[in-house]
Amino acid sequence: MIVLEERRANLQGELAQLDSQLESLRGRLGSGSPISTSRATSSAPAQKSAPKATRRGAKAGRGELKSQIFSALEKAGSSGIRVMDLAKSLGSKPANIYAWFHAAVKRYPTIKKVGNAQYRLVGSAPSAAPVKAKPAKRGRPGRPRKAAAQTKAAAQPKAKGKRGGGRRGALREKILASLKQAGSSGVRIKDLAKSLNVPNRNLQVWFATTGKKTPGVKKIAPGTFKLS
Repeated sequence: MIVLEERRANLQGELAQLDSQLESLRGRLGSGSPISTSRATSSAPAQKSAPKATRRGAKAGRGELKSQIFSALEKAGSSGIRVMDLAKSLGSKPANIYAWFHAAVKRYPTIKKVGNAQYRLVGSAPSAAPVKAKPAKRGRPGRPRKAAAQTKAAAQPKAKGKRGGGRRGALREKILASLKQAGSSGVRIKDLAKSLNVPNRNLQVWFATTGKKTPGVKKIAPGTFKLS
């Protein structure tokens, strides 16, 4: 895959060179200026001398090339910059610049392609400071989350205590007292929930769990219990 990517980048660079040559020829034809063979031959030495500059530019590291490209994009503004012009200004091969953009478009959303081998920068260039701050953020959240969980856990029993009557056994005492008042006829869970101001579901769970273990509490009908 790497070999194919490099091959495609080289082909894209060659296409970019052909596009620039075609555009320059079209501009000359449109302006009516003659195109002589001397100009065609004079362009050959310039192309041959280009690899010397690319060898100098190839010595630059990845970080240096990245900063140079981003600075060029910022200077270009909304109009963007072409790969050929950028390669000439940086003294690098167009294929290398095109390969860099091909990977950078996926990494940096601020880089947008606006034309054939032409890119521009939307917003600001990414800085190195946020990248260094990420590891620090990953190591810190443990303590604040634990503290927040502890505060929530401490607050929940208080809220439940207010609904249930304050103490843990207060609900049990109220249920047994209501069953005593009801006598042998018993009391329905729905009526008991209204009188005690407790959710019906909570009482159903209580009778299904704690009520079974409480001596004297018996089920006499669906949803109806008494205290014997």
